[in-house]
Amino acid sequence: MRVLLISQYFPPETGGPPNRLLSIANGLREAGHEVHVIAEKPNHPEGVIREDYREGVFDERTYDGIPVTYTWVYTDPEKNFLKRLAFYLSFMVMAVVGALRTKGDFDVVLASSPPLFVGLSGWLAARLKDAKFVFDVRDIWPEVAVAMGALSNPAAIDLAERLEQFIYNRADGITAVTTSFCDHIQEVASEQIPMRRVMNGTMPDVFRQDAQRQEVREKLGVDDKYVVTYAGNHGLAQGLPHLIEAAELLQENEDVVFLLLGSGPVKDKLVREADSRELDNVLFSDRVPLEEAAAHMAASDVLLVPLEDHEIYRQFIPSKLFDSMASGRPVLLSVDGEARSILEEAEGGLYYPAEDGKALAERIEWLVEHPEEGKKMGKNGRTYAQKNCSRAGQAQKMAEFLEQISDT
Repeated sequence: MRVLLISQYFPPETGGPPNRLLSIANGLREAGHEVHVIAEKPNHPEGVIREDYREGVFDERTYDGIPVTYTWVYTDPEKNFLKRLAFYLSFMVMAVVGALRTKGDFDVVLASSPPLFVGLSGWLAARLKDAKFVFDVRDIWPEVAVAMGALSNPAAIDLAERLEQFIYNRADGITAVTTSFCDHIQEVASEQIPMRRVMNGTMPDVFRQDAQRQEVREKLGVDDKYVVTYAGNHGLAQGLPHLIEAAELLQENEDVVFLLLGSGPVKDKLVREADSRELDNVLFSDRVPLEEAAAHMAASDVLLVPLEDHEIYRQFIPSKLFDSMASGRPVLLSVDGEARSILEEAEGGLYYPAEDGKALAERIEWLVEHPEEGKKMGKNGRTYAQKNCSRAGQAQKMAEFLEQISDT
């Protein structure tokens, strides 16, 4: 089976979406299939195409043994609605042109969102390449944009919903990362379209960094502390200000220290807030490569997986949950719904209400007072993640689904 995988995000860009698509591509290859990827020229998060990718409109390369066509896209370090729209639409067009440049036909075109526009690229590429079209949904747009207030114009909402329905109903198959997403899609699309949940996942070997624990703790100067870590994007959706509130409530407990590892648009505000409250139990560290981040997670005593307090996020399962469980540390999760069900089934940590600093502080105090229970949660979470949440396992599910669609 020849598969054309279209994704706006792919390594060497970093983060959850590129790494997940790399796992899927490798999973398809391991199943004996041929894969060609079309992706944007790397520019995230700076909003500037990397210098060694700037020559020409297309750049044909091999990444991890996978042939990739990297395409030019419109980028700008300063982002607003119109610039983001130009960013997405430019990739939509260039991905179709990139598909035309590939040699031969394909059996399946797999287009992975976000953004939703990549679904149009996948549908057109499938028609041009005489292939089946499978749409991989990792964000239910425009529902999320409307719920969060990012899209409010009635005409624009109507157009976006029509586009969503158009793409879903022209797919030969659809995959989605949560059961809630699957339910939403089937409300919008025909019930006759084959669908399968293919979750995000983790790489257990990458997050087994216990041997680095002591070294990292010594470098951070927290060898004798109970380390509470948030590792990831410092954005609005994560609802992070309550971490500062919890740190202030626990300031008198000299054993507890918070580590906020990563970067993002709200980081400077969090630093200023911690300074204004004169908190000496909050450490900030810049974003680091994946394996180094995994070592910091192993050096922690509990890991935080928060999202903003909004009904829409009950439909999400943060990929950070799988990575945190794979790290072998107890997890404090503030995402209700399917994510909470997974954590409780795994017995890998505790839930607390979103953006509730007082509740977070109480959970941390309980874990400090019950170290053996915390260790057991960490062990349970790691076992569950290895068995049920590996990216390799999810990639195998994707390969089986694409084979099924290709044979129909």
